[in-house]
Amino acid sequence: MIDNCYIDGISICNRFGVWVTKGGYKDLLTFPALVDPDTNDWPEEDGIEVDLSKPKIQPKDITISFLASNRTMNVIDFVAFLSQPGYHTLRVPILNREWRLRLSTYPTNKVYPNACGFSLKFIEDTPAYSTYIPLPDPGVIIHDSGYELDGIPFSDYGVVVDRAKDELLKAPAVKKNLTRKVITHNGQQYDVDHLVFSSKESTFKCYFKAASIERFWQCYDAFFGVLIQPDERLLYVDSLRETYPCYYKKSSGFKILSLRGPVIMEFNLTLVFTVFRIQKMEYLLASEDGRFIMTEDGEHLIDMK
Repeated sequence: MIDNCYIDGISICNRFGVWVTKGGYKDLLTFPALVDPDTNDWPEEDGIEVDLSKPKIQPKDITISFLASNRTMNVIDFVAFLSQPGYHTLRVPILNREWRLRLSTYPTNKVYPNACGFSLKFIEDTPAYSTYIPLPDPGVIIHDSGYELDGIPFSDYGVVVDRAKDELLKAPAVKKNLTRKVITHNGQQYDVDHLVFSSKESTFKCYFKAASIERFWQCYDAFFGVLIQPDERLLYVDSLRETYPCYYKKSSGFKILSLRGPVIMEFNLTLVFTVFRIQKMEYLLASEDGRFIMTEDGEHLIDMK
């Protein structure tokens, strides 16, 4: 048995013979999704117009996997304890944080010869977060992956973007123009004189990296706190030399890779690009160290096309 979870100050291992399975608390790490903002989708313009003056986050569903040393009695007593009215404060010592939750459902139950594996779904009705956190110090050297949020590198938040370019380089869907179908003609008539693109969602595979669990939470709170501030965010992509307006939609897929020396958490970040149009590439003459070479008058860059 592993004493790795406390609810309302009680060790569930000592009291009920129940403990959280390895990785069973990963849903606790997910930052809540944003409530879908009001939008205007003008048919003659690229993208959408979004009201992000007062962004709000949704309540969060959290499923936790448990194991009980007794096939029946331990589980029955544990669920009865959680079924008492009111909220319960859940604390995971190794994560150094607590959550205020209520019991929702009992999704799975698997009885083994000498134990019982089961999961419980909880709801966090009012997730705690801060909209202003000072820029953190991850405490370790972070590789700069070439992405900036409102002018600040992701690496300053302890975040490494591992996989994003595949999603970024996909063009959004084309908005549908006026279409007419005439019963006496084959096919349809379509207005091809105007072409604009819809908004698009992209999901990036990322990692948090920090020297300790305390520094991880500083990075986590600061990063997501910035993402849900009012108004659109500006994402700069160094490899494309482009800046795109976007807003946070959700996080998902949190996976604990290491909790010691250093702390590493894998996660997915989904952003909505309000306006996204792929521009043709420009090829400019540069030196080996990446500096652009200018003409003799010092006023123009040299186009290699």
